[in-house]
Amino acid sequence: MSRKPFYGWIVLSALSVAGGFTMSMGIGNFGVFVAPMQDALNIGSAPFGLGLTARLIGFAASGPIIGRILDRYGARGPLSVTVVIFGASVAALGQIQAGWQMIALQMFMGMLGYWGSSSLYFTVMASQWFIQKRGKAMSIMFVGFPAGVAVSAPITQALIEAFGWRDAWAILGFTGSAVVLMIARLVLRNRPEDMGLVPDGAPRTPHEASVNSARQPEYSWTLHDAMRTGAFWRMAVAFGTVMLGMSAIGLFWVPYFIDQGFTPQIAAWALAAYASSQDGTSIVLARFVDRYQPRFLAMFGYASFIAAFVLMMNATVTWQLFATAILGGAGVGSGMLLQAQIWPSYFGRAHIGTIRGAALPLTLTFSGIGSAATGLIFDATGSYAPAWWTAMAMLVVGAFLLVITPKPKRAPAPSQGGNADLAEVGT
Repeated sequence: MSRKPFYGWIVLSALSVAGGFTMSMGIGNFGVFVAPMQDALNIGSAPFGLGLTARLIGFAASGPIIGRILDRYGARGPLSVTVVIFGASVAALGQIQAGWQMIALQMFMGMLGYWGSSSLYFTVMASQWFIQKRGKAMSIMFVGFPAGVAVSAPITQALIEAFGWRDAWAILGFTGSAVVLMIARLVLRNRPEDMGLVPDGAPRTPHEASVNSARQPEYSWTLHDAMRTGAFWRMAVAFGTVMLGMSAIGLFWVPYFIDQGFTPQIAAWALAAYASSQDGTSIVLARFVDRYQPRFLAMFGYASFIAAFVLMMNATVTWQLFATAILGGAGVGSGMLLQAQIWPSYFGRAHIGTIRGAALPLTLTFSGIGSAATGLIFDATGSYAPAWWTAMAMLVVGAFLLVITPKPKRAPAPSQGGNADLAEVGT
């Protein structure tokens, strides 16, 4: 009996490439634009921090709606439509004349559902194709996101130097949206069941399908029941602290090091190293994610992030700049990977878009606070240090909340004489 490669791996590869291109559309490389846009528009750091906050507000507001749409219709169609609008919005950033216009556009792009590796279009689809191999699958998919930043950061700097920042926005917007649209229409499929397959493998006979399914039991929680557990709320806050750290450091990474005397080219290459470290972290963690509890593996990410903050505030030579980038990338890479893994691991795949969408407003609140506060504090004091010390303290809190959050267990079914509601043991 002939065996073909499981199509889920093809889907993952396509999602990885598509995610990398979305990161190049002013998400992972936004910091490269800060200095030239400040000079041309005569604005401070605050509008950029507020722009990132506005995108987060839009993402948080639309997240619950997008999550429900993805659970009902799948991600392929919504991704195809929104990425075209997203690309046009990115290109429109090259036409702005004031800071408030950038903030408005950023909010609109957030409402479309695009916020780095947290975008539901990618994580929800990947969760549908894998259960027992989900950790490995997520690791493979996430390789593309930081790779997109690593490649696009120096390319973006080169485009700005060659054509100016306005044309650079247009090139990135139209190119990225065209590639993602092509991938969505030609390669992506919503669920393995749409192709007569089951998660993790490709059955060829009804008997094989039933055996395969029997080996992969997974209970899927409803949103109502998930929100009644302490795990839902603790994880939302815990990963919110990772987002806070990422937003506090990511947007102002390049301008900070330029202020410290490093050239824009070196700072852009450090951003590429930051992204490459995320890739390396995903590859290393791939062999462990399905074997060990992700809440414990996440401690590596929190520790790396805190170390990056400390080293960054004391970096004076090039090797320290790149060491900071590698540590920060490891923190982001592990945090984003394990966040994508732990939600479906704890609550199943049937309603994962709705559940993750419902958690976004709380999680992204922290990220919005981080970027806006960092910009405002710098404009007021001339220093990023107070914001970054606060971010480190929040990371400690988040690590503690996550490590005390085990996988929730459901109560006995009514037929067993128990309560129909679901409960978390120890909550």
